[in-house]
Amino acid sequence: MAVDHVKSTPITNFDASPILTPTSGGQGGPARLMHSDGYSTAVASSSADATYQLVRLPSTAKVKRITFESEAQTAGKFDIGVYYATDGRVGKATSLLAAAAVDQDFFATAIDCASAVGRTDITNESTTYTLDKRSQPLWQAAGLSADPGGNLDICATVKTTAVTTGTGKFGIDVEWAP
Repeated sequence: MAVDHVKSTPITNFDASPILTPTSGGQGGPARLMHSDGYSTAVASSSADATYQLVRLPSTAKVKRITFESEAQTAGKFDIGVYYATDGRVGKATSLLAAAAVDQDFFATAIDCASAVGRTDITNESTTYTLDKRSQPLWQAAGLSADPGGNLDICATVKTTAVTTGTGKFGIDVEWAP
């Protein structure tokens, strides 16, 4: 039986003649890692499809990791996804209606926050944000056909189970490359 030796695309490019230097900015080559975080306090009786803006990133950001944490909300589930920023800069809807989401559960689907949720990696909890997409700009990874420019927001959307007594804090921590 043969022993496999498989190279990633960046290593294959480094071994090529002439060398094909990987693109910097988180696309296989070295890049500085940026950090953004945001949290909110759940509104008691927050209904399904309510949205919470947590982090704003450039549309060209390459998201490497997202962690989520929540105090106990008594009941409530959240999707974590991508929306157009509400700054109005790219001529897109500035409404945070769930129907206007780029992808409402792009990173995570129905995280149950009835009990406290310790710091949890949700980078690909939804199984949508696969390894190959982490080297793509956020706009492309989220399925847009062109870069809208400006910023995109990472938001939590209350899903099916409404937040009942709530009022606990919850948020995300995002590591990304420019």
